[in-house]
Amino acid sequence: MSRGLRTIGIIAAALFLAAVMPTSSGLGRGEPLAAVIIISPPAGLGLPIGQAVEVRYYIVGAATAFELWADDTLVAVNRVQSGQEVAHVWAPAALGPHRLTVRALDERGTLLATAERRVSGLPRGSPVRLRAER
Repeated sequence: MSRGLRTIGIIAAALFLAAVMPTSSGLGRGEPLAAVIIISPPAGLGLPIGQAVEVRYYIVGAATAFELWADDTLVAVNRVQSGQEVAHVWAPAALGPHRLTVRALDERGTLLATAERRVSGLPRGSPVRLRAER
């Protein structure tokens, strides 16, 4: 009876892992996991149009390149090593919500991880807001 319970436990654990494991994790293909950490700007920041902010980020894992996107526009590409911090200056050019996306890629250009930060463009002369999204 204990062998049957052990088998059921192994099957249940395998099903659980299959359900929670991201399909793009790279596990089982010899690729380590990667994570992108955006340090700044803070989430929900509101900036007047044209006012620059420093976008800072780094990778944990095996990525060799970063891409910084603002909405659907590629802003920068950098070669990196794990733990290396990267910074770029960006400013909203239009009113409304904007999406800053950092993508981590391996040497073949395969996407390993992404992170996003939402920023709002405010009218010129407006004060900077730490929580512009409501």
